[in-house]
Parts: sequence; C-alpha cells; structure tokens
Amino acid sequence: MTDTAVVLLGIMTVALVIMAVVQIGLIVVALRVARQVTTTAETFRRELRPLIDKIGVVTDDAARVTALALTQMERVNHALASTSQRVDATVSMIEGLVARPVRRSAAVVAAFKAALGVVRQVQTRRRIRREAEDDALFVG
Repeated sequence: MTDTAVVLLGIMTVALVIMAVVQIGLIVVALRVARQVTTTAETFRRELRPLIDKIGVVTDDAARVTALALTQMERVNHALASTSQRVDATVSMIEGLVARPVRRSAAVVAAFKAALGVVRQVQTRRRIRREAEDDALFVG
C-alpha cells in the first residue's frame, strides 16, 4: 500500500467514525424528542380527560332535558286537544240550550205577529165596511 492509499483509508475511517457519531447523536436526539412527545401527549391526555368527561355529562344532561321538554310538549299538546274538545262540546251544548228556545221564541213571535196582522186586517175590513155603509146612508 502506498502512502496515499493509507492517507485516504485514514480519511475514510475518520469520516466513518464522524458519521457514526453523528448518527448516534441523531438517535439520542430522536429518542429525547420521542420521550418529550410521549410526555406531552400523556399530559395533554390527562388534562383533556376531565374536559371530555364534562362534555359527556353535559351531553347526557342535554339529552335528558330534551326528553323532558318533549314529554312536557306532548302533555301540553294533549291538554290543549282535550280542552279544545271540551270547549267544542260546551259550545255545542250551550248552542243547543240557547238555540232551541230562541227558535221557539221566534216561532211564537212570528205567530203573534201573524195574529196581530189578522186582527188588523179584520179591523181594517170592518172600518172599510162601516165607511162604505156610512157612505151608502149619506144622502147628499
């Protein structure tokens, strides 16, 4: 081997050692970063767990409130429907109680008017006959 070959072989060896040291350094740094990422993820997970639990509780409460509101709305709807039916029945009953007597009263009033009309016609005819008789008796 020549001196140049030995020098080049030495340079390659030094370069190889430097590359190995750099790679080992990168591996150490990568391990530290991985440990920090793991620690940060654990901390993040620990801090978010109560928040996630609270969100779950809030969601459950919201579902419960929604179910209660739906139940109340159904009760109100049923009550309104029932009240509406009762009001309709009451109005029909009152209408029946009031309308029949009013119709009967209207019939009585119509009969009374008709009777008055007949009496007036009879009186008018009598008056006309008297006037006619009076005119017949008048000699002028």
